[in-house]
Amino acid sequence: MFGRDRRWRELPSTALWIPGIWLAMCSSRQSSFWLSQLGIGGDTSNSLEGSPINVVVNTGLFFMAFLVLKRRKFSWVQWAVSNKALFSIYAFFLASMLWSPFPFPTLKRLIQDFGSVLIGLIVLTEKDPAASLRVIFVRVSYILFPLSVVFMRYFPNIGRVVSEVSGSHMVSGVADHKNSLGQLAMVFCLVLIFDLLQTRALKTADGKPPERWVRLLNLGIGLYLLQVSESATSLLCFIIGLVMLFLSTRLARMKNATAVFMGCVVAIVALIAVQQASDLSGNVSEALGRGEGMSGRTEIWRATLAKNTNYWFGAGFRGFWETPEGMSVSKELHTNRLLTVHNGYIEVYLYGGVMGLCFLAAWLWSTGYKATAKLVAGDPLGRLAVVFWPLLLLYNITESQFFQMGSIWLTTFLLTIDYRSQELREGATNRVLPARPSSNPVNASPGLRPWMARQPIERRR
Repeated sequence: MFGRDRRWRELPSTALWIPGIWLAMCSSRQSSFWLSQLGIGGDTSNSLEGSPINVVVNTGLFFMAFLVLKRRKFSWVQWAVSNKALFSIYAFFLASMLWSPFPFPTLKRLIQDFGSVLIGLIVLTEKDPAASLRVIFVRVSYILFPLSVVFMRYFPNIGRVVSEVSGSHMVSGVADHKNSLGQLAMVFCLVLIFDLLQTRALKTADGKPPERWVRLLNLGIGLYLLQVSESATSLLCFIIGLVMLFLSTRLARMKNATAVFMGCVVAIVALIAVQQASDLSGNVSEALGRGEGMSGRTEIWRATLAKNTNYWFGAGFRGFWETPEGMSVSKELHTNRLLTVHNGYIEVYLYGGVMGLCFLAAWLWSTGYKATAKLVAGDPLGRLAVVFWPLLLLYNITESQFFQMGSIWLTTFLLTIDYRSQELREGATNRVLPARPSSNPVNASPGLRPWMARQPIERRR
């Protein structure tokens, strides 16, 4: 798969190995787990301190990302000014160390999450961020999709996990849970489809189109994983994302695209508020095959909200579940140890309180506006941005993915972080292969072999 993909497009920069490795780890499992499977070290991680192996590996990636950005003369001041809402919410969570029962673990978790920003900026500072993002996702999927099938069929100690509630076996592939496998398949399948759409009009110098059957085969494996994962949330998000992907071109042509898009989001939020206050949530849950209680989620929400005592500022960044109140929830519900409330909005409320929700709302509104602005401006990333931003809002109704390691969170980060320095992009250090001799020279872009033709559909509007 890699060999066939390299025949018609090359990795624009060797620095993209850093976000590629980070994307693979965020979408599957941490490095400590994989090293323990190889007999190197042991998976000694715990929910409070984490794993020393993960700290070393992640810190190494973050340090390399920082060096790359420094070499590219990245302006942190410009980034902070362009992303005020994101900078503000990270500043608030950093201040949560002052009232958190676990200040040092809070700082470590915040640094790990902020590492996604560092690594994502490597992609955005490439000469062609959209082409770089597509290459990374496609090639990482060449690893994660087939390996998931192999692990499920031949290595059940890795590819299958035991349900904490029912005791039954669930398929997980390279992920740690069936819902994580569903999220992985949903995100990568949408990007694969986007890559197929973006390259369908490309031609090589000899007039042949890029090879597609390998990507179509891998897409089929991803859809199979999405089906066997039995993750209703991921399946629903994939269907909505696919519809949004094809409607995005029509949205871009609207004169009032921002108002239409943001209005639809407000309507969705209002619908969520109504269904939380009525029995509509039970009907939706039954339609998705989860039963009346969203697979026990409503009971977790009720018990957790009753235990939270710091209404205004929360328990500190991702620190609620280590407090006595958090540990008592699982005892009350007679379940195994709970580490998530299965709702991103409630999760932010638990460790950020009402103030955390206000900062989150400001950031969500800002990113939604930026996603639409990118689409209207003709940014190639804008088409994916208006797909994944609503999916992040929807996915967090039944899962906790705000400020968590996961493919949907990292992807939304990559698509909505704003850094548009043209001077920086032109001055970015990229390794571009020399042009091949051709009787039909074309203007190639990063991520494509220089002898690949670029059709008008790929150009900015």
